[in-house]
Amino acid sequence: MQEREFNLLEEPWVKVVTASLEQKEVSLTDALVYAHEYMGLSGEMPTQDAALLRVLLAIGITIFYRYDADGRQDELSEENDSDEADIMERWIAYWEKGSFPSQAVKDYLEVYRERFWLFHPETPFWQVDSLPYGTDYDAKCMLGNIKESMNKMTRHHFSMAEGEALDRLGYGEAARWLIHLNAYGVNVKADKKALGTTLPVGTGRMGQLGFVMATGENLFRILMLNLCPLNPDHEPWGTPRPVWAQNVCKEQSRLIPPPDNLPELYTMQSRRILLKRDECGHVTGFSAIGGDFYPVENDFNEPMTLWQESKSEKAEPSISFPKLRNPSVHAWREFPALFDGGVEGSHIPGVVQWMRKLCDEKLVDSLLTFRMIGMVYGDKMKYTYGDCVDDALALSAGLLKELGRAWIKRISEETDKCQAVSAALDHFSGKVSKLLYGNGSEKNKIKNILVSRYYFSVDVAFREWLSGICPEEEEKEEKLAQWEETSYGFARKTVEDYVGALDMGVCVYRYADKEVLAIPKILNEYLRELGKIYIRRSSCGEREQNGKKG
Repeated sequence: MQEREFNLLEEPWVKVVTASLEQKEVSLTDALVYAHEYMGLSGEMPTQDAALLRVLLAIGITIFYRYDADGRQDELSEENDSDEADIMERWIAYWEKGSFPSQAVKDYLEVYRERFWLFHPETPFWQVDSLPYGTDYDAKCMLGNIKESMNKMTRHHFSMAEGEALDRLGYGEAARWLIHLNAYGVNVKADKKALGTTLPVGTGRMGQLGFVMATGENLFRILMLNLCPLNPDHEPWGTPRPVWAQNVCKEQSRLIPPPDNLPELYTMQSRRILLKRDECGHVTGFSAIGGDFYPVENDFNEPMTLWQESKSEKAEPSISFPKLRNPSVHAWREFPALFDGGVEGSHIPGVVQWMRKLCDEKLVDSLLTFRMIGMVYGDKMKYTYGDCVDDALALSAGLLKELGRAWIKRISEETDKCQAVSAALDHFSGKVSKLLYGNGSEKNKIKNILVSRYYFSVDVAFREWLSGICPEEEEKEEKLAQWEETSYGFARKTVEDYVGALDMGVCVYRYADKEVLAIPKILNEYLRELGKIYIRRSSCGEREQNGKKG
């Protein structure tokens, strides 16, 4: 029987950034009580912060539902006939106060003190007290910021870990990675001897999402902007049931019904884990088997993910899946999935719907920033960690108000036009490859170069253009024309620069002169295709398209 050690409610382990931009570690209790004094979380990597944010949200939502802004017990629930108006009234009271009721936070957490020991004889935090089955791992396998070589002759080959050593972790760091492991853990093999099923559970729950969150000026604001206290039907969620309020389960690969409350969803135990420690106060490894899971498709109770509709025509009714983050896709290119469900044919993230409600009721009226974070696993079977994706998109609150709805549709169309430019560059690449190399073998290489150059060029320009849109003050057609002129210019320059850099001497040597002269022809075909994408541009752009002189 292991002794109690390292209580998360008292010991410093949550990494935060102070107003003076200092990084410090605080207890879980202080992270919530003084959330308004911290700028945000600052762990070892963005996915770790995202996972920990969900734990803080689980506590914050529970307190929100049980206590009013002054810390008095007053439960919001369907049984108490609470409705949307009651929830909005309480949210406004919390928002205006600017902090969580400190005594309520302490009182609530104190009830579950025994469940917040990192090591405990019966209920270690987010673990099981014994695990005779499963797979044993070294401490370094907890670290999400280590990339692992696929060469069996080598081991982990790249690390950004801040721990004392890869084979041992301090308790504070181990607590952070424990939360990350439950959220983003790589695939785990089933143990046929373990109690329960051998069903595949996949990666940790957050590893299956296209995570998106709203950001704010401090940690309290961030939590409140992501609180999402109304369910998809604009009604109260079910009674909060975070993992520490449930009985400990040791079954392997347990299929559970979709949670009806966010605290339970945010603290779902994707892995059954047991940490191992030495006598010097270090975590040296852990054991793990599959934990709880349920299907991710059409799980619209999950508010913090992008969605995409299944492309299968046989899907009746339509099925939506979380849209995983792609490291090669800039955040602004996800604009349709974020804000315009009609364009994607699927579903707007719940956190965006919540922000839209706050904007409609004029509770938030400033520049909004949405952050998108994801884990790209290192192999197709997702047995290793790969790159972490972290990008953000800022826009005026006016775009989420009723007045901005028409803008949303048109901005989505502009991102589609950028995708059309990519297709035009694909066509251009195929023709050039065939001309210069006699076949299409170099098409993808040329395409990747041109598409990357184009998106790199327009990235900052689109972000600045989007964040500068104020629907209450600007003419839509004029603002859209401004962007189209910019995008057209970059799309044209991308190809013209490529053509200008070709070694025409080599082309003449390899092919007849008439074949080399086909380059301008291919360029003109590309420009005509570009002109069809951006029909509405400035008069200068139109004259260039038609070959006229001003």
